[in-house]
Amino acid sequence: MLRSFHDGNLVAYDVDCEERRIKLIIRPEAEQVRQCVIFTGVQGYHFQHDAFGNIIYALEEVSVDAILADHGAQIAETDRMTGAQGAWAEDLASAAQVLAAQGVRGFVLSASLGLSGWILASQVEVAPA
Repeated sequence: MLRSFHDGNLVAYDVDCEERRIKLIIRPEAEQVRQCVIFTGVQGYHFQHDAFGNIIYALEEVSVDAILADHGAQIAETDRMTGAQGAWAEDLASAAQVLAAQGVRGFVLSASLGLSGWILASQVEVAPA
């Protein structure tokens, strides 16, 4: 389970396509030390509404099924246009089972202001930035 980052500032994010890694640099509310949330084994993600001053409402783990239910149409369209998500996105009916077999977990970033989205990744860790 991830710690709470409610009202923290999302200072930066980095998507490393080759390494299939996403880093979120967060300064938690009332703390001076930045935290780095590192997702590895990324199988898909979508971010939107970067505001150059993003305030996190929540960063939480959710079921892969929830992400597929909430964003399935978007995932299917992105896969149709680009194939970017990977082979698992070709058949959303079996995607949850395929991702589960790979140990993939779902995460949702919601914002009070700015960047929000979702991530499908095998691992997540939090460390000082």
